[in-house]
Amino acid sequence: MKLFNMLRKIDEKPDSKNETVADELPDTQEKDQITSTDNNTPAETSDESANLPVSVKDQRLGIEDQMNELSHQYTQLRNDLKTNLFTEKDDLENKKGTLSNYLDTLNRDQSETDEKLADIKSQNDNAEKEKLARVRADQKEQEEFLADYKKQKNTLTAKIERNQQNLEEQQADLAKNEQSEKDLSGSIKEEKDLQKMLVLMEDQKTSINKLYDQRADIQNNIDDINADIKKLNEELDDVNAKINQTNSAINSLKGNANQIESKIKNDRNYRIETTASLERHVQSLDEEHKKIESELSEVNNNKAYIEKYIKDVFHSAFLVRDVYLDKDKDYYVLANSFDDNNQMSNLFDTIRFLESKLQKSVTVISTFYNEKLAETINSEIQTNHLENPNVINLFDQLQVSANPTEQPVSIPENDGWITRTDVETKDTLIYDQNNNLLMTVEYDNEKINRINYYKNEQINKTNVYNISGQLSSVQIFNKKQDLTEQSFYRTDGSIVLTVIFEGEKANSYQLFDANGLLEHDFNKKDELIAWWLKSLTLDTSNGIFVGNNDDLLYKLITNDNKIENDKFIPLLTNAQKNIKEVINLLTANTNILNILVEHAEDLQAIETSTTRDISVSSISHSSSNELYLPDSLKI
Repeated sequence: MKLFNMLRKIDEKPDSKNETVADELPDTQEKDQITSTDNNTPAETSDESANLPVSVKDQRLGIEDQMNELSHQYTQLRNDLKTNLFTEKDDLENKKGTLSNYLDTLNRDQSETDEKLADIKSQNDNAEKEKLARVRADQKEQEEFLADYKKQKNTLTAKIERNQQNLEEQQADLAKNEQSEKDLSGSIKEEKDLQKMLVLMEDQKTSINKLYDQRADIQNNIDDINADIKKLNEELDDVNAKINQTNSAINSLKGNANQIESKIKNDRNYRIETTASLERHVQSLDEEHKKIESELSEVNNNKAYIEKYIKDVFHSAFLVRDVYLDKDKDYYVLANSFDDNNQMSNLFDTIRFLESKLQKSVTVISTFYNEKLAETINSEIQTNHLENPNVINLFDQLQVSANPTEQPVSIPENDGWITRTDVETKDTLIYDQNNNLLMTVEYDNEKINRINYYKNEQINKTNVYNISGQLSSVQIFNKKQDLTEQSFYRTDGSIVLTVIFEGEKANSYQLFDANGLLEHDFNKKDELIAWWLKSLTLDTSNGIFVGNNDDLLYKLITNDNKIENDKFIPLLTNAQKNIKEVINLLTANTNILNILVEHAEDLQAIETSTTRDISVSSISHSSSNELYLPDSLKI
């Protein structure tokens, strides 16, 4: 933390003295060197050099070297600090996301548990009790029916018994009647007197008729009693059936009542146990909720502290971090212009920046003409020991041929020419016998690169050759030395493109097929580029496009609505000088999340002026010795 405070103080106090910086340097040897420099005493390298006098100039150079070393150390520490802070911020962001997601899960769980608990507490046995009451009522009713049926049974049984008794009495009477008839017959048989026998027979006749009448009455009574007994037995059977049916219904109702009572008891026990379990779970959730909220609050506080620290150290009201480069993506560097040193430097620096971060080659898509583009880029990139980028160029693809000429250009022998060599440029100058300049030949690595043709000491045509010595382009100039026409040739020597100029502006791009027939005539280079882009197969879903925000090719591709905005990383030039325009651009285009700038000063200007969070990286920062210092360390 002392180191952080030191860096913050250095940035905030431009008037701080060098002694303060020296005292806080972690390297004791460097501190001693600075102290010795302040005392105008050179550092001892050997016993012999210690005795030699040191000039004021040597002392100044030593001081400058040490200041430069200090600036390197400061810048490296500043970058390390920035990386450290943003790494910690990202870790806190991830932890916050994890805790927030977990807290959301707890909230959902608690909400579901509360609903279950409320549902359990709202449950009761009313419905089952009502059902039990109905069963009990039905049981009581059936029991009343049973009691009534039993009464009916008893009544019927009593009636049957009385009828049985009456039947027995009647049967006894019938037996007496029959015995009386037998007794009369016996008395007649025993009588000897005929007259008396006749009298007895007459009496018997009367008695028998009477007995027969009585017997008939008795038999009728017996029949009536048997009929009553039969009817009563049938009624008794019906009552017994009803009794059995009622007993079965009562037993069924008792079983239902027992089941309902058991269910009420089980439901009550379940509610008690579930309520207790849910309440324990709610308490556990509440404790976990408080714990996570506490952790989340701590993470938020730490995150707020880190964000404030970043803003304090880097003097920005908003967070400015390095551009994140995804190594799984394909990166395309776009360029339409390669005309001046600044454009060339930006292209090379962009390639170096990307490849050094990604540790893999990128693809350069360009639409400018350079007869040795791939060689130039590879030569420049190889000095940094990086991968050679894949180079896709409009003119290279137009000029390629399946049957290239194998005869390179050469200067023929001519006795009428006078040849001279420019000592400085090594160019060949060819004159006629009258000392009129006819042509100049320019070389690159001892190979002919250009032949300039002159008339009346003025250039009227230039032939440009590629690295293989094949004709690549022909430029035609008017008497005012203005370029009026430029033609481009395939490697087999056939013409492929002619550009017509009016003043300094090209107004016609004539494209020819292999037979030399006009195939297209575009009015603008935009149209030529748009036509060419259709022939490219780029994986836009996995691609990231990087280019100068003002570059024609970059603009054409960014206008493609099929490519998402997050697929582009613009390079903003002269950001420090045009900081207002840059901030206005970022304010108006909130979809711009990542930008590249040329120099560290540009990055610092955006850090101190931005009106929103943004990711910014300097393309020259990692590939050159250009470093920036706090005001207190600047001369």
